[in-house]
Amino acid sequence: MQHPELSALPRRRALVDRATRLLVGMGGAGVIVAIALIFFYLLWVVLPIFLPASVTPQIGGETPDFEAPVYLDTDDGGNVGMVIQADGRVRFLALEDDLEVLTPEQSLNRPVIAITADAGGGNLYALLDTSGDVLFFRVNYRVSFDETRRQITPSITYPFEESPVTLGEFKDFEFHRDGSELLIGVLAEGSVRLLEFTDVEDGFPLEAATPGRIGALSGIDHLILGPSSRWLYLLGNDGRLELYDIRKPRRPKHVHSQRLLSGEGQVDAFAPLLGRYSLLVGQQNIVTQWSLIRDEGGYRFQDIRQFDFPAPVRLLRPEQRRKGFVAIDTAETAHFAFATSGRITTEAQLPAGTQVLGISPRAHHLLASAPDGELATFTIDNRHPDIGWRTLLGKVWYEGYAEPIFSWQSSSAGNDFEAKFSLVPLIFGTLKAALYAMLVATPLAILGAMYTAFFMAPAMRRIVKPGIEVMAALPTVVLGFLAGLWLAPLIEANLAALLCVLFLVPLGLLLLAWLWRYLPDRITRPCQGWYALLAIGPIVALFWLAFQLGGPLERVLFDGSLRDWMLNELGIAYDQRNALIVGIAMGMAVVPTIFSIAEDAIYGVPRNLINGSLALGATPWQTLTRVVLLTASPGLFSAVMIGFGRAVGETMIVLMATGNTPIMDWNIFQGMRTFAANIAVEMPEAEVGSSHFRILFLTALLLFLLTFVVNSVAEFVRQRLRARYGSL
Repeated sequence: MQHPELSALPRRRALVDRATRLLVGMGGAGVIVAIALIFFYLLWVVLPIFLPASVTPQIGGETPDFEAPVYLDTDDGGNVGMVIQADGRVRFLALEDDLEVLTPEQSLNRPVIAITADAGGGNLYALLDTSGDVLFFRVNYRVSFDETRRQITPSITYPFEESPVTLGEFKDFEFHRDGSELLIGVLAEGSVRLLEFTDVEDGFPLEAATPGRIGALSGIDHLILGPSSRWLYLLGNDGRLELYDIRKPRRPKHVHSQRLLSGEGQVDAFAPLLGRYSLLVGQQNIVTQWSLIRDEGGYRFQDIRQFDFPAPVRLLRPEQRRKGFVAIDTAETAHFAFATSGRITTEAQLPAGTQVLGISPRAHHLLASAPDGELATFTIDNRHPDIGWRTLLGKVWYEGYAEPIFSWQSSSAGNDFEAKFSLVPLIFGTLKAALYAMLVATPLAILGAMYTAFFMAPAMRRIVKPGIEVMAALPTVVLGFLAGLWLAPLIEANLAALLCVLFLVPLGLLLLAWLWRYLPDRITRPCQGWYALLAIGPIVALFWLAFQLGGPLERVLFDGSLRDWMLNELGIAYDQRNALIVGIAMGMAVVPTIFSIAEDAIYGVPRNLINGSLALGATPWQTLTRVVLLTASPGLFSAVMIGFGRAVGETMIVLMATGNTPIMDWNIFQGMRTFAANIAVEMPEAEVGSSHFRILFLTALLLFLLTFVVNSVAEFVRQRLRARYGSL
């Protein structure tokens, strides 16, 4: 009779098998769920940049106690709306439900004709009264909290006391304060006056101005101060533009003249874009962006894009912190457009006859007023107008550039910066880094796997294979550190020697192999399987010889400097941290992955196939190339594709061993910027929820999809190869 424990053994094994299958299945399902959650989270963060914009009316209707406003604005956060009336009264409106505005009405104590803001941005305003005097003032918003809600207390201050500047007769004026300097440009009939105030300080009245003058002008109707008060734009209603350099306001210098309109007609609307490197000029239903550029002929304006609207445009108002603007047409429709992307994102219907428009600094609210005092406010949801498929994947004509380009430049020190979010340089850099890494890693890993699995002595293989696999555990930050601080300077100082290595080492090894054939069998036979160990000495000697020959060859062939010769003769520039350094360092990181998988695939080929081929008279090399490699081809392909995926996602080596410059150049001596390195560099400084932040998540999503596609293609091809050669 069978022992009870022995009869229960199959049931226990079946139970263990079922539990194992369940655990393995749960683990696999968990991996799939985790990957799916990562994908959907990335998609959830990225999706808002492609959602449409919207404008919602917030407050509207008749406001009898408002006289015709002359200026509309909001505080920095877009919480409080400011309405300045012609009689000098200043009214404040709460634009948020949880807000209470204290002291809602104040006065500027004089009748107002016009108000203009600082051409460089900020909360400094200039008031023009009916006597032709200009008074500077600021509006401050003090935030406090009671038990239930926020409270904002607006107040008006006069930084230069209440001492006005008399302009006399004029047609237009603007001003800009830069630290302790204040510049006022005044356009009169036939001339322009520039008033420069120095040693300007809050709390003290303005001292006498140093004047500058431009005379003999005709047909000029508008004056615009350019960026940082370096340029002065004089525009006529006929489209004529005069450009002056006013770095020395006492001696303005004429730079360029041109016409900004095509054909006949008049300027219907105009406005300087944020930063004032561009002018928006409206003629009928077309608004053209003219950008200041510099070429061989000097400075000039170039039309870089146009916007078409359904009706003639009569008023343009730029945003305060972005390259967007609002265009109002004759149908009283406000169109929200963005310069960089060339998109018209949304629109809103305004009160009839709207003449005064105010946009909050963050473009969250819009205030519009008609001459009869009707005031309307709108809430704007237009967070990512600068993003579109054209800006992400196409060439864009940016301000100051002579032609459309691909460019990634997400931040700058200036507030008027035009962000550049083209993904093409990052895609290019990712593929470039992976390509050069694979050019280094694939031959070394595959050939090394072929020799180790098929020709190497078993005793030596038991040492070499684990040693190479251990290299995969080496932190990539260490490889990046060595590549950036040791390898890059070494190659820069011995570039000619490196070229000697590329020619001398292969030729020397081929020569040694040819000579080895003529040695007696009693010497060569015991060495079979140990050739790799024997080759270490000659390889080291050949490297040493190449470095000894590099200096003399550089002096004889390249006038002492290979780098200078490449730059002068071939136009190839050399950066110390470049794609060559990345290829070598990242190739060394990828080699263990490819080698391990490829070696296992080759070593796993059934011995009966190998013995059968040898028995039929094939040489070992013929057996390897015509039988073993074909049978192992699914594993070899998988090894290469997994190595490619590893190279695409590498971060630290690329971050430390290249200059991280997002340029598009296949030159092996130039750097690049990859998706992974870009995320590592810029994510810590990205504002949460901003376009920059979401585009970084978009690059992560693209990197995720790229590796997923690579692995899927690898698996598909591997299955096809297995089906084709599995019966060998």
